[in-house]
Amino acid sequence: MEFIAGPERITGLRDGVEVGWVDFEIRGHDARLHHTEVLPQMRNTGAGTELVVGALEWFRDNTDYRIVGVCPFVPVVIRRHPEFLELTTR
Repeated sequence: MEFIAGPERITGLRDGVEVGWVDFEIRGHDARLHHTEVLPQMRNTGAGTELVVGALEWFRDNTDYRIVGVCPFVPVVIRRHPEFLELTTR
């Protein structure tokens, strides 16, 4: 999956087609991940997990923000991928 980071949204594309996005807000030193949306035709394909993992990788590689998972799916993904746990304590 390819990811495009824009203001307050990271969008995921598969073969150039939008799969979904993760909406976020920067507040102080925190990146608050508010909402993960997967297009209906892409649900139950692992795309949601792939989107959140891609967003976490982007924040890890490009920022020093601490991740706050407001969207309830974000902490679930972090529990499944503990390599991102350190992002919640930066």
